[in-house]
Amino acid sequence: MVNKLKKNPSIQKLITQYDHLPRRDQMALKVLAAAVFLFLIYFVIWRPAAGFRQDALDERESSAALISWLQENRAAIVALGKTGDSAGGSSTITDTRSLMATVTSSANSAGLSLQRFEPSGETGMRVWIEDAPFRIVAGWLDQLSKQYGIIIDQAAMDRDDVPGVVSVRLTLQI
Repeated sequence: MVNKLKKNPSIQKLITQYDHLPRRDQMALKVLAAAVFLFLIYFVIWRPAAGFRQDALDERESSAALISWLQENRAAIVALGKTGDSAGGSSTITDTRSLMATVTSSANSAGLSLQRFEPSGETGMRVWIEDAPFRIVAGWLDQLSKQYGIIIDQAAMDRDDVPGVVSVRLTLQI
């Protein structure tokens, strides 16, 4: 294969040009070729491989930490799962209308003013609350979850300039 390459007219022309260069220029080209070769080996092969290895090691450590945490807290997790099943199973809410009625009435009784709410799909609704105390919002959300079995699918909270006051956007599901 090397012989075929050497017989190629353009390769022969390059070899002829190289042979006519002074020895010092030939040496400089050899050093340059070696430097380019080492550069390519390092940046195309070695560095990406080392990065992939480090990422894998980091992921392994993270997974090991998660596994040990899960094993340490197994009893609490199982207990949480059992209480979550009983809360979700006892929900009397069956459609979006009863969900909306439950959410608005519980928000009013908690002292929250819903700025806007709308249905979201067949079993959900979106809720906007502006400038409400965080502790009241958190208590209300806990009540929705525990008492009615309503799931908080998505939540976004933005803090206000006043400490402890937030604006909330929620997506709730049955």
